[in-house]
Amino acid sequence: MADNSSNSNAKPEKPTTELDPIMQRYARKILGEDAEMPNSYTELIIEGRRRGREGLPQPHLRPHRCDKHLQDFFDGIFLGEAWEPAKVYWRCLKSKMNEEPERYKLKGDPKTIGR
Repeated sequence: MADNSSNSNAKPEKPTTELDPIMQRYARKILGEDAEMPNSYTELIIEGRRRGREGLPQPHLRPHRCDKHLQDFFDGIFLGEAWEPAKVYWRCLKSKMNEEPERYKLKGDPKTIGR
């Protein structure tokens, strides 16, 4: 029988997970070109969240081009006119870049929705 006592005390090695080239580009976009690259995906996620909490600039985050149409739809729900803003939002999602439809003008009280 083989003696396994010498192997039982050894700590198992952690698998090294190097970032693939696509993830490295993503990490440079989030952390900056001169930042030290994280050792794993987990560290990258944690660092990205830390930057968000601390209010550090995150140039990779941009609002979607149809976000304002979505806001019109949500406002319309509370004002009882959700169908028309929903159609405009859907047209925006199906449209090409820079060919978005005009925003829907809500008929409700603009003071209540903060516009």
